[in-house]
Amino acid sequence: MTVSTTARTRAGRLLLVARRDLARHAVELLESKEEALQRERVRLEGHATRAETEWVRRCREAAEALLRARMLGASDEIDDLIDRGSALADVTTHWQTSMGIVYPGQVDCASGEAPTLASTAALGPAVEAHRRSLEAAATHAATSAAVRRLDAALAATRRRRRAIEQRLEPRLESALHELDLHLDELDREEAVRVHVATSSSTNSQGTRRTC
Repeated sequence: MTVSTTARTRAGRLLLVARRDLARHAVELLESKEEALQRERVRLEGHATRAETEWVRRCREAAEALLRARMLGASDEIDDLIDRGSALADVTTHWQTSMGIVYPGQVDCASGEAPTLASTAALGPAVEAHRRSLEAAATHAATSAAVRRLDAALAATRRRRRAIEQRLEPRLESALHELDLHLDELDREEAVRVHVATSSSTNSQGTRRTC
């Protein structure tokens, strides 16, 4: 039922008041949800920022370790490893829910089977550095995705709250005001009819007594 179809009666007024109060309550709930989502977003953004910093650091370490291994004579073996390709890593995302929003939480990253290395002892640390870089990349991806989901939920909640606060609630207030004016007019008309009827009855009785 829309505002315009509300019955122009006392019962209709009660319904309008109930709808207006419900709209106000909805705004309060959405405001609370906004605040909670914003706090959660700040927390997740902190995680995402730290994860990005860690990812960049791990990538730098991996690049340095790879360069060191090449300089120590592992270039041919590295090229051979690249040509053969490595086993795929297994990334497991543990999803979590907050205020009805599902987003990535902790990430487990299991690298593929380690290759057999022979050319230089520096190649092992290079492989390990790339594994740590992969784990940091997975964590960074998960935390960034979590922030994006929170942003979308926050924007949707804000839109709903503004729609009620700026459109629905004013329409209900306006309809309630118009209905109050209408009911006041009905009350005045009824008072006039009662006054006229009472006056006519009094005049009739006075005429009979005179006769």
